Amino acid sequence: MYSIYQVMFGDTLESIANKTNTTVDKLREINSVLNLDNGSYIIVPANSDDTFTMYIVKSGDNLYGIARNYNISVDDLVTLNGLNKNDYLYPNQEIMVPTGKSNYYITKDGDTIDKVLMNFNTDFDELKKQNRNLYLASDQIITFRDNFMNNNI
Repeated sequence: MYSIYQVMFGDTLESIANKTNTTVDKLREINSVLNLDNGSYIIVPANSDDTFTMYIVKSGDNLYGIARNYNISVDDLVTLNGLNKNDYLYPNQEIMVPTGKSNYYITKDGDTIDKVLMNFNTDFDELKKQNRNLYLASDQIITFRDNFMNNNI
């Protein structure tokens, strides 16, 4: 549903919208604050490969409980949503959680394409078909579905 995009030097709202196949208005709609400083992160629409869905926070929810319910690490949950571990969650707040229908990997400093390919046990061509942009910048979300071709015939 959504992905995290790291702003690169020279990016504008228009260039980011073009790179991510969306509109400037949509970027403004889904980001309450748009920081376009080099290295900052914004949320962009994903190719709706149903890897992630939105969860509506209920009274009493916390990051640890949500992470446990969705079988995800708290670190991944906060990275996916641009949060900090100590952030307070508000009822009716929307956060992104994995659906379990696809695998995902959040890149770290020093990652190589070979490491990502080994993580998914695939080749570059197949990974590129499923991910429009492969920058390997820290905290980039890369998704992979084993039966991608079968689902797109």
